[in-house]
Amino acid sequence: MQSMTGYGRGSASGEWGAMTVEITAVNSRKQVDLRCSLPREAAFLEQFIRRRVQSALSRGSLSVAVVCHPDEERVARMPRVNGAAFEAAAQELRRLAAQARLENPPTVGDVLAVPGVLTLSQEEDGREAQAQLLAQALDQALAALQEARREEGIRLKEDLVRRGRLMSQRLEAIVARGDEALRQLQGRLRTRLQELGAQIADNDDRLAKELVFFAEKADITEEVVRLKSHLVKYFQLLEEKEPGRELDFLGQEMNREVTTLSSKTADLVIAEEALALKIELSKVREQVMNIE
Repeated sequence: MQSMTGYGRGSASGEWGAMTVEITAVNSRKQVDLRCSLPREAAFLEQFIRRRVQSALSRGSLSVAVVCHPDEERVARMPRVNGAAFEAAAQELRRLAAQARLENPPTVGDVLAVPGVLTLSQEEDGREAQAQLLAQALDQALAALQEARREEGIRLKEDLVRRGRLMSQRLEAIVARGDEALRQLQGRLRTRLQELGAQIADNDDRLAKELVFFAEKADITEEVVRLKSHLVKYFQLLEEKEPGRELDFLGQEMNREVTTLSSKTADLVIAEEALALKIELSKVREQVMNIE
């Protein structure tokens, strides 16, 4: 088990210069929700980052920030604007825009997109070198992130095990109270019937039928059995590698059973234990949101 939250950082350097990658992850119901922040000269690497991250992680909302530090010689070989070509291209684009009666004049970006305006002082633009550095820095950042998520996952599991035991204790307290709650219900029913003037003996068929009806209506055995089964599954899931989605669904089912149980009982002790169980369950469901 590991958490969806964490932070990882990696860096690499070589002939091209240096590159740093930082990854921040938080929980998300989606698969991998990824946002990338790259400098313009490294924008071509975004798809590489997406493929690498999605192959390493299954869930989480992630932000990847890339910082490039090319060496001085590399900076000198970066794209340069050819002034004469820029002026010529701008003039031609303005002429064409006027001829076509376009509302908006050409922008700087339009001019720079014209072939020959941006040039390299050397033939090789360093993309392969950048890709190699990015791969090294990204792998370091992913490894650090996964380690942080594993450590957080250990703490999450410890907390969820403790809360699972507390829920089991609450459920056992409800079970232990069940027979006494039924006896009290039967006693209240007899008293109420007598108050209404029904002269019914203890062995009267009508009283027996009413007692059976109310006892069945207030019976929480089915909910208790299901909750016990859910708790067994709960502890099993805590041992799995990626139990997040199943635990989320199981929490919804358990919450439904506890709600039904609470609505059936008129016993104050059971109602209090059910409320305490539901509060504990809500805390579990909050924690489960952080599990991958």
